[in-house]
Amino acid sequence: MASKSDEAAKATKELIEGSIAAVSEGGQVVGQVTEALSRTSAISANVTEKVNAVVEAVESQTTSISQVSEGLEQISTVVQMTSSTSEKSAATAQELSEQSLLMNELVGKFRLD
Repeated sequence: MASKSDEAAKATKELIEGSIAAVSEGGQVVGQVTEALSRTSAISANVTEKVNAVVEAVESQTTSISQVSEGLEQISTVVQMTSSTSEKSAATAQELSEQSLLMNELVGKFRLD
């Protein structure tokens, strides 16, 4: 019986040592997984930061494009107003020219004695 008891003690010792080694290896694996998750989290934060920077740049460009568009609309309005004014000025100049010719004609009919 002592022999069987000795064998059982050795087997139990081996099982305990195996369990300790497995727990130690498991602890190392948990450490590696934790480290990998930390790196993944850092990379994710970096990506989020860069995506946010892109979003800000796009918003800024959208605002700039909107301002340029508004400026172009204002220029278009000014060009239309200038064109309208030019047409009116040309019509007025034509009318004045015609009136000037008529005045010349009328003044030419007067004779000073």
